[in-house]
Amino acid sequence: MSDLFTELIVARKPQVTDLIVKAVLLVLTVLAALAGLFINPVILTVFLILVIADYLIFPRLQVEYEYSYVNGEIDIAAVYSKKSRKELASLNLNEAECIAPLGSHHLDSYGSTYQSVDYSAKDPADKPYVLVLGGEKKQKVCLQLDSTMLKDLKYRMPMKVFTD
Repeated sequence: MSDLFTELIVARKPQVTDLIVKAVLLVLTVLAALAGLFINPVILTVFLILVIADYLIFPRLQVEYEYSYVNGEIDIAAVYSKKSRKELASLNLNEAECIAPLGSHHLDSYGSTYQSVDYSAKDPADKPYVLVLGGEKKQKVCLQLDSTMLKDLKYRMPMKVFTD
């Protein structure tokens, strides 16, 4: 018996809030450096704290999501700045109730009792798919699926995958 395996990497588009955070941190860092040099050397400790914050926060703002689909299970990981990787979720498709594009009428019956989680590119030009998990999880997970992964999911769950 052959295994179905598909892997997909989706780069999240930079958000406005990410750019604002970067700009604010950079301005504060420069101001703290200037204030430490010209006003009071004690402010240089604030500068060092801001440099460390920049070092820790900036890589977290560049995110790629990696989806690995193997025989009914999707593993999701976040790759930060193409350097560090963090496992985010493992979704068992036996608990899936529906997979449909965002805004589809097939998702209308899954209301506010479901927790929403977004692992998509957040690109308005490219609609994500919503994976609705039932059971104990009760989640609506947004994923940026490609045609290969959709074909594999449709093969495994023909009555639950909708492409509208």
